[in-house]
Amino acid sequence: MFRFLVCIVIYWLATENVVAKESLRFLMPDYPPYTYQENGRNQGIGYEAVAAIMADIQQPFSVQLVPHFGRAIVELKNGTVDGMFLATESAERNDNAEFSEPVLMIQWTWVWLKERTDVKPGSKSFRLRSQVSAQTNSNAFNWLKEHRYQVVAGTTDIRGLLNLLKFKRVDAILLPELTVKALMAEQDVDKAFFSFQQELTLPFAIYISKVYLQQQPQFMQQLNAAIRRYKAKAQEAMPR
Repeated sequence: MFRFLVCIVIYWLATENVVAKESLRFLMPDYPPYTYQENGRNQGIGYEAVAAIMADIQQPFSVQLVPHFGRAIVELKNGTVDGMFLATESAERNDNAEFSEPVLMIQWTWVWLKERTDVKPGSKSFRLRSQVSAQTNSNAFNWLKEHRYQVVAGTTDIRGLLNLLKFKRVDAILLPELTVKALMAEQDVDKAFFSFQQELTLPFAIYISKVYLQQQPQFMQQLNAAIRRYKAKAQEAMPR
């Protein structure tokens, strides 16, 4: 009996070790300059941050690029992945995954043609009359609808948002400031022709599937501690 119990304990410990070393399956949206691919390689300030955090806790992981956040949510619901990064928080996402401590902060920003001096984000007339859009299936798009802006059809391809402005199909778009400037640089668009106004600053973090956390209940605590260490190191590295 004693030998049997010893064997059970040894097997349990071995199984725990294997599980701990299994690769985390992540999805990341095509969302420059935070997460994207270049020549088939994962890139971006968000990807680099997550890679450093995972290295800290010695957690192997794999990454699949997806075109937008909506696709990532579907995969989370289906249980085919263990998490996604980076993302803002929503009730729908919280139903299927747990939101980590912030890795970065992201600034949702209004963008419109500078020649349109009648467009005034923040005013009552802007909310009631201006036609606006964001990436379909994103939190920004849902936020616009929830706050009763005059939302017109967007595009799931974030790179198509600038075309909505350039061809004057909308009065303004809402997306992160760094993202729109990255897209402008990528498409060789002169940002001098556009106006910018920040709307919200939000946490940008990692979502971990609740199914995964049922199997690894200590993981979120370890992840959040690693995020805090990463941010502390980043703060120390900043020029003073």
